[in-house]
Amino acid sequence: MTKRFYKQSNTWYIDLPEFLEAGLGTQANLMMVDGADTFLDHLSRMGTEVWLHFSAKPFDTATHLLVSDSYGMDEGLLNTVGHAPVSYGMYYTVPSMQGHRLWLCPVTEYVFQGGYPNRIWVEVVNN
Repeated sequence: MTKRFYKQSNTWYIDLPEFLEAGLGTQANLMMVDGADTFLDHLSRMGTEVWLHFSAKPFDTATHLLVSDSYGMDEGLLNTVGHAPVSYGMYYTVPSMQGHRLWLCPVTEYVFQGGYPNRIWVEVVNN
């Protein structure tokens, strides 16, 4: 699947109007924080928008792999940045970025129509 990510007021978000229109949450649920933001800074080359193709199945043009690490969350950080209240999330490591670690919130389960994938392959499709 391909999704747009954008930076607004120095915060990254995934563009998921269907999630909002279905009443499943607010824009605060769509924040990309706790390492996901720096991952997007890297992929966008410090820009304010990037389109990513990603999949739970390998594909030839993927440039990064996210490997699930552990369930958890930094509640203090989430409260500080204004993320919507959640009770869990999943940490992933990015081997191609010297083991960079990032956190993905439960919206990931919505995006992947189920649980958290063990691996997520990613490709920038515009920049």
